[in-house]
Amino acid sequence: MAKTLNKKINYWKVRLLMFLAVVGPGIITGTADNDAGGVTTYSVVGANYGYKMLWILILITIMLYVTQEMGARLGVVTGKGLGDLIREKFSINIAIFLMALVFFANFSNVLANVVGIASVADIYHIPRILFVPVFVVAVWYIILKGNFSFVQNIFMTSCLLFFCYIVNGFMAKPDIPKMISGSIVPTIEMSRDYIFTAAALIGTTLTVWGQVFIQSYFVDKGIDKKHLMTARMDVLFGAFWLAFVAFSIIISAAATLFVTGTTIETAVDAAAALGPALGPFAKHLFAWGLLNASLLGMCVISMSTAYFITEIIGREGKVSTNFKEAPLFYSIIGGSFFACTMLVFIPNLPMVFIMTASQAVNTLILPLVFFMLLKLINDKKLMGSYVNSKTMNVIAWITIVSFSVISSIMLYLMVF
Repeated sequence: MAKTLNKKINYWKVRLLMFLAVVGPGIITGTADNDAGGVTTYSVVGANYGYKMLWILILITIMLYVTQEMGARLGVVTGKGLGDLIREKFSINIAIFLMALVFFANFSNVLANVVGIASVADIYHIPRILFVPVFVVAVWYIILKGNFSFVQNIFMTSCLLFFCYIVNGFMAKPDIPKMISGSIVPTIEMSRDYIFTAAALIGTTLTVWGQVFIQSYFVDKGIDKKHLMTARMDVLFGAFWLAFVAFSIIISAAATLFVTGTTIETAVDAAAALGPALGPFAKHLFAWGLLNASLLGMCVISMSTAYFITEIIGREGKVSTNFKEAPLFYSIIGGSFFACTMLVFIPNLPMVFIMTASQAVNTLILPLVFFMLLKLINDKKLMGSYVNSKTMNVIAWITIVSFSVISSIMLYLMVF
């Protein structure tokens, strides 16, 4: 009896160790989707529309899992990043064109996250020039000097710190019946602001950088095909964690700001409003959560850019290498950090325009990236028995068409 029990314990120990060895890319990607731009969007959704858009968040979670599972599977099976495969399977001109668009969209998002760090300085009335460089340099040093395991452990620890927003959600004491109703009953208002905000909610979660990062990070980690099921669980947990954190931010704003008619435009507005509503502790939790979200988003998005560019031009680009082995990879990350840090010191920086422009680029190129992803995932010479099933293809096409329609509406509203 004791031997049987020990065998079962040892079996589950081995399974747990295997799981921990594989997990990371999905959780990190899902969490980083809740970056400074995401925190701002979720806060605005809750403050302006209460619980009415929670059902959209559930749909986003499904769409995110479907697309990122395909990216993870593509990376694990082929051992290549998305940039590598686009360069090999499509024309080099398309690859270079995409590279330029991805760089612009990602750079704008990195800038938004550095602005998020600056916003925390503003909340505490600390000069930006003293606050921002300290964190940017620290993060750059960790990526440059740390090995893959160390960098991933830092990222995973950062993911845990998102509990700040979950605590805020409980402190806000949301209206449970309305929260449940908003989660399961679709509510659509035929107004420009509602449609634009709903589209922004989707656009801040389904991103080009997230699709690039999750595939390249699985490749960088060296995950084998035999661990594909665990990789899928990692992606699923990452999508769920994203939704859980975003859900907490929305209900926190809905329970405190929406009920009082307080409108906000930025995360700083949300932090300032939460203080009187829930007490100073809530304000600090929100600010620390924003700082953590901004740092993680800045890292992951800049790494996504470096992965994609080095893959397109066929250069070495991995966190498991050092600067001498992959100078371009680390230079892209460091250059993005430096340029964005300098930009946040510019008075009256038009961040609304920059973030809107980056969203417009994202809405234009993500359907194209999804289409290429589907072509690659259904290539039997490339994927063998790991191609999409018919059911998966139907779900994927529904996701792509739905996103394309919503993106078109959002782009129309931006222009007109």
